[in-house]
This record gives sequence, C-alpha cells and structure tokens, in this order.
Amino acid sequence: MEESTLDAELLRRYADEKSEGAFAELVRRYLSLVYSAALRQVGGEAHRAQDFAQVVFTTLARKASSL
Repeated sequence: MEESTLDAELLRRYADEKSEGAFAELVRRYLSLVYSAALRQVGGEAHRAQDFAQVVFTTLARKASSL
C-alpha cells in the first residue's frame, strides 16, 4: 500500500470493503504513537499500555463505518 494513501481512505476501505490490508496499514502507521501515549498515561507499565493500544484499535475497527 502506498505511503501517500490518506488515512481517511484507508479507514473507508476497511469500513466499506473490510480490507484487512487497509486496517493493517493504519495500525502500522499509528501503533507506536498510540502505544507511547498509553505508556506515558500508565506510568510506564508496558502491559497496561499494550492493553490500552489493543482497545484503541479494536474500537477503531468496531466504529470505522461511523467515523
């Protein structure tokens, strides 16, 4: 997938076509950001930060069609 593909387009592809590749690209782009923000919020507890990141992306997948 091209790096220039807009995030909104990737989300639309996932919502409309259930494109796992599009969703995987969004996760690839934002996992580090989400994880590092979570890590700061939970005081450096890696396991809690991983759980938080998983919840974020699970919620994104669930609500993709309404975004």
